[in-house]
Amino acid sequence: MHLPRFVHHRPSTLGEASQLLKEHGPKARVAAGGTDLYPRMKYGLDCPEAIISLKGIRAEAPTLHDDDQLRLDSLMTLADVVRSPLVLERAPLLGEAAHSVGSNQIRHMGTLGGNLCLEPRCTYFNQTHNYQYVEPCFKRNGDRCFLVSKGRNCQAVFMGDTVPALICLDAEVQIHSEDKIRQIPVEEFYTGDPLSPIALSEAELVSEIIIPVPAAPRATAFSKFSMRGGMEFGAHSVAVLLEMNENGSTCDQARIAVGSVSARPERAVKAEAALIGETLSDELLREVAKKIATETRLVMHHGYSV
Repeated sequence: MHLPRFVHHRPSTLGEASQLLKEHGPKARVAAGGTDLYPRMKYGLDCPEAIISLKGIRAEAPTLHDDDQLRLDSLMTLADVVRSPLVLERAPLLGEAAHSVGSNQIRHMGTLGGNLCLEPRCTYFNQTHNYQYVEPCFKRNGDRCFLVSKGRNCQAVFMGDTVPALICLDAEVQIHSEDKIRQIPVEEFYTGDPLSPIALSEAELVSEIIIPVPAAPRATAFSKFSMRGGMEFGAHSVAVLLEMNENGSTCDQARIAVGSVSARPERAVKAEAALIGETLSDELLREVAKKIATETRLVMHHGYSV
């Protein structure tokens, strides 16, 4: 499969990239690693007239600021996130989630910012449509979803593996435009609308990810399920962060985020509440897992039943 024709731009700064996006408007796309965009273009799912490549902009190394904020350049490759000593020491949950993305080759191309900005996917839309059923769904300006019976809304699913971890870490994204910079929590970066999933305007770019790293003792874990391990998008992922009491066994605060289940990652707030103030035990954790399963809104995808 070949890429369609497009004009290629290679700006040297984020300001230049933002200006080019403003000039080209909805006909332009940003490419960092390109591991999501270029396959979509080859499948005919996206046909931009202009590509704004960020390959000419050097990614800065992670920094830890005096206010205990870990700042990560959005152009860091996922492989660099995985092996960063600062990430491993201060935000190992993110490193674990980044390591679950794709193959080693994908992680050396794909970027952290790109993983945050993935397009929602579904098994109907994300395929070549020149050999089988070709009726237009919502993503093709149609009026129904063919993933579910009598679908009245688009049911595409967001599958960025790093995002549940960043939500648990209470991270923020720094958003850069031609004339200003703003910050919003990662949790608010996703709209829940599969047709307009990310809270970015046409001329805005994600420039940094900012993670608070307090000194309080924390326990973290990340788990991803897929049929063939890391070589495909996940059917389900869960990130957990627990802030522990000084005794090391009682939970003071909890954050649980579930990914690859709907148009944006979901917080399991009832499960979080069940952990706070409790001493951890196998029985408690089994009950919490049941609460996560019951309060998470699942969308059927990739052929898995719900």
